[in-house]
Amino acid sequence: MEKSFITKLRNIFLYAALTIELFLMIYERSTLPLSSPKQIFRISFAFTVLALLLTHYSLKQWIVIAIVGIVSVIGYKVTGNNDLLRFSLFVIACKDADLLKMLKYIFAVTLAGLVVIVAASVLGIAGDVKLVYDYGREVGDEVRYTFGFGHPNTLQSVIFSVTVLLIYLIKDFDKLRRNVIMLAALVFNVLIYFLTYSRTGTALTIFTIVLAYLVYEFEPLKNTKLLYIAGILTLGACISFSVWAAAISEYARNDDYPFYHKLDRLLTGRIQSLYYDTKSHKGSLQTWSLWGDEFSGNAFFDMGWVRLFYWYGIIPAILILMVIIYLIYRLYQNRDYGVMIMIISVSLFTLVEASFVSSFIGRNYLLPIAGVYLLSDRWEEYSARKNKISG
Repeated sequence: MEKSFITKLRNIFLYAALTIELFLMIYERSTLPLSSPKQIFRISFAFTVLALLLTHYSLKQWIVIAIVGIVSVIGYKVTGNNDLLRFSLFVIACKDADLLKMLKYIFAVTLAGLVVIVAASVLGIAGDVKLVYDYGREVGDEVRYTFGFGHPNTLQSVIFSVTVLLIYLIKDFDKLRRNVIMLAALVFNVLIYFLTYSRTGTALTIFTIVLAYLVYEFEPLKNTKLLYIAGILTLGACISFSVWAAAISEYARNDDYPFYHKLDRLLTGRIQSLYYDTKSHKGSLQTWSLWGDEFSGNAFFDMGWVRLFYWYGIIPAILILMVIIYLIYRLYQNRDYGVMIMIISVSLFTLVEASFVSSFIGRNYLLPIAGVYLLSDRWEEYSARKNKISG
């Protein structure tokens, strides 16, 4: 009885932290003013710590937790940014979470928030339905729909995030129902493209749906190593490109370097912005440091992997990448092709957008997944349950 009570209390604290983070993320996605979320972060962090203290960890896990804590505190002391500490402790607190239940909760709350923001803009309560603006795509002023999200790319990034999570949640549905949902998601995203004209987000959403369809339909693809090797190669390619882009960002605006210039135009100025958007060229390779600095978190640019290295420092970023690679190994052991598809898609998306690299835990549903797969003593149960369902 006592153990059951502790488990319920832990879940209450964990879901309290998650709910606060999700509501804050939804509010931040809208155009409503948000001066500083730090006070709210402290509340969700307190609930996370309480959930962590009520969770059982082995001695080996406590050693890992201590190392993670030390690295996070060093980052905080250097930069004044406590993101790494908040994120890492949330991941650790998710160790014994019911993963499927939590992801369904994240999906439902995020989708409801999306609908509220769209409705508020359409009803004229808050936010613009559309914007007429020169988005730097060499076509002059464009009419692109935002539906209360401030920017069409923000709207598309939220749709991408929700769609990717939806595709994961339906993987064990019966074939007909799953395919109908995937087709509906595909048609919906194509229609949304003609409102937002967000090419990258739409292309990657369609890529995710097609990849998931192929893996879900063809049994050999579920068990092969190729999907997981492709995930590691995709991650490596994204990091390599990001480092290279940060290195050549100074020349991407210059016609004397036609390849750099054309590539930057293809990415709608994302490369050159690393160098030219601030006087101190925040984001370009020469501004990266081992642990970040006290001003790094004040620089905002689209390329997410670059932001990871610049905001948090080279050492923490490399450690995070090592964790991701180990997570992929655990996914391979468990043959969780659904999460692997998510990681491939999010890796590619983070190459050009920074939605998953932010101060908001609610944006990144890969965090509880990491907590369960990296720490849980019950991850074998998920494998057994999945095999029973698929069988």
